[in-house]
Amino acid sequence: MGKWTMIVNPASASSTTEGKWKEYRQMLSDGGLDVEFLVTERQGHAFSLVRSAAAEGKRQFIAVGGDGTIHEVLTGLLRYCDEEGADMREFTLGVLPYGTGNDWIRTAGIPSDVQEAVSCILRGRTAREDVVRLSFDDGVYCMANVAGVGLDADVCYYTNMLKRRGLRGGILYKIMTAFAIFAMRREKVEIVCDGEPVYSGKLYSAVIANGIYRGGGVAQNAPGGSWDDGILEVSIMPSVPRIRAVLLMIHALKGDFSSQPGIISRKFRKMTVRPLGQPERVESDGELPGLLPLTVECTGQQINIIVP
Repeated sequence: MGKWTMIVNPASASSTTEGKWKEYRQMLSDGGLDVEFLVTERQGHAFSLVRSAAAEGKRQFIAVGGDGTIHEVLTGLLRYCDEEGADMREFTLGVLPYGTGNDWIRTAGIPSDVQEAVSCILRGRTAREDVVRLSFDDGVYCMANVAGVGLDADVCYYTNMLKRRGLRGGILYKIMTAFAIFAMRREKVEIVCDGEPVYSGKLYSAVIANGIYRGGGVAQNAPGGSWDDGILEVSIMPSVPRIRAVLLMIHALKGDFSSQPGIISRKFRKMTVRPLGQPERVESDGELPGLLPLTVECTGQQINIIVP
């Protein structure tokens, strides 16, 4: 199966990965894989580690961490491909889940038990995932799963603050959602999908999805989508009274958020979100890569992913 490169985020899952990743590596080696490892030292470090490894000819990667680690690995590969004219289909990504939300693996069907995830990598069965580019004024990132503007980015901001203090668990996202609904200031934006104006006005939330889940299993987009069909989806919650926003987020927990009255849902290949007031934060895969304006585009490329 060739050499595999593990990208290890020892800070994932409130730093509990640090004491476990060598055990994972040994499991893979015992199973017959030739595995090297690179350990991240700070947030964003995986961008450069992965890009350098790809430039050295490495083509098989294992992300050891959560959604943020997957986001950084894919971003490093996307930047390499953009610079070198390479194709993301050259690469394969496996995941050993050790994050807080672990939402990417839910769509892929990868088990949350790490030993079972090791078995998936050893079996080597693959599928394809669309590669999604997020373009900001100051850089390009890859959306592995789901991104958000407005409420979702504020929730991410506050949740990450708590995680840095050592708290963990998917419940953090749900608690911070209630807090952010009452704390956030709603700004005006303009959203255009495939050249068609879709929304203009004050925004509570825009959830951009290739995968299905966010925040430890919350589903804010319509069911039935696929992350290998070249199509993305956005669910837009306009400015509504705060109590109405709370009720809508309860529907996100139930999985029928996108079908509620007043929610605007669109499928698209390319979308722009432009601020009409104060630029807002943008969240992607539990990280905060930048501020509006934002362009989201399904690139037409795909990456190989390890699945059960």
